[in-house]
Amino acid sequence: MKVFRIIILFLAAVIVLVAVALSVIQKGHEAQGELPVLYELPDFTFMERQGTPFGKNEFIGKISIVDFIFTNCPGPCPFMSSKMAELYQIYADTDKVQFVSISVDPNRDSLSVLKTYAGRFGVTDDRWVFLRAPMLEIMDLYENGFKLGGILPVDHSTKFILVDHTATIRGYYDCYDEISLKILKMHIRELAKKL
Repeated sequence: MKVFRIIILFLAAVIVLVAVALSVIQKGHEAQGELPVLYELPDFTFMERQGTPFGKNEFIGKISIVDFIFTNCPGPCPFMSSKMAELYQIYADTDKVQFVSISVDPNRDSLSVLKTYAGRFGVTDDRWVFLRAPMLEIMDLYENGFKLGGILPVDHSTKFILVDHTATIRGYYDCYDEISLKILKMHIRELAKKL
């Protein structure tokens, strides 16, 4: 009876490992395919933490990674920002790649609060911007521009969004999935070749 259990457990483990391997292979094949052209960003202008306007025009000519956060988030935002900070450091030697964090809690995230939050993650230049706007404008851009769902601020997306140099969304990436983040880096390199 014990031998039978061991065989069953062994077969179950093999099946799980095969399923994981197939998932990794599938993601790799998807990553190697043509990078999709999804949605063009609409016109918008929000305010950056330094008090300067930032909108669709600032996406032109750069590869952008965008996320939606709020500074007193008790859930995923610190993790998201730490992953964004890693990317910010990886691409420190290029001005072709920028990072855009948009607050979904403008009532509490003043420009000075966003400036302090940026400092917590080692932001020292304008390659990583932090934006705020009135809530209705944020909701409109979130839902109609970035095509995301959820009740703001608490149920915001944890995806990183890749936007190309023409202000067109090219992909969504799970910040909790290391494979997804590797695919994001590969897609950044692919887009950078076209700049």
